[in-house]
Amino acid sequence: MHALQAARRDGRKITRAAGVAAFSGWTMATFAAITLLSGLFSLPALLLGIGMAIAAKVELSGARGLRRMDPAAPRRLGLNQLAFGMMLAAYGGWGAIAAVIGPGPYDEQMAGGGQVAEMLEPVAALHKLVTVCVYGGLAAGGLVGTWGAALYYFTRRGHVLAYLRRTPPWVVETLRAVEGQPSNRPQPERAPDPLRHQ
Repeated sequence: MHALQAARRDGRKITRAAGVAAFSGWTMATFAAITLLSGLFSLPALLLGIGMAIAAKVELSGARGLRRMDPAAPRRLGLNQLAFGMMLAAYGGWGAIAAVIGPGPYDEQMAGGGQVAEMLEPVAALHKLVTVCVYGGLAAGGLVGTWGAALYYFTRRGHVLAYLRRTPPWVVETLRAVEGQPSNRPQPERAPDPLRHQ
């Protein structure tokens, strides 16, 4: 019992990272659902929503892997964050470029010229500026945030390996069984029940 308590105490950094991954995964899943709903009217948003859903699934799987002290889980989570960041950067970059070179919501009203066009011109310029800033901020923030998270996950691998080195194998197997991972030890065969054959 003391060994199990000590193992749980030594693995706090890893279980904390698993909690971070689980929170990140459910957050991704929530925003993926919202993005998919808006993607019904926008192909780029639909593709982003699908990508976010996949990233959420990988993130939640990585969280379970960390709880089971799987040495491959930190790398998988780190790569997932890098891919997620690239998705956000691509979507943000596309949105910013489309706002600059694409048609604006006031172009039709301004096409006739005159006083209406003069009144709408600063509004259209402000709308374009805000749109570029929003999409550009999404791209930049997505890259910085996800790359920081990737670095955090990559550094957890060392903690997992150190934990496995200093923790007795039977303790690791017990904790993995608690988290739902089947043990590698062969299970003893059960004796046949004579009552079942009567």
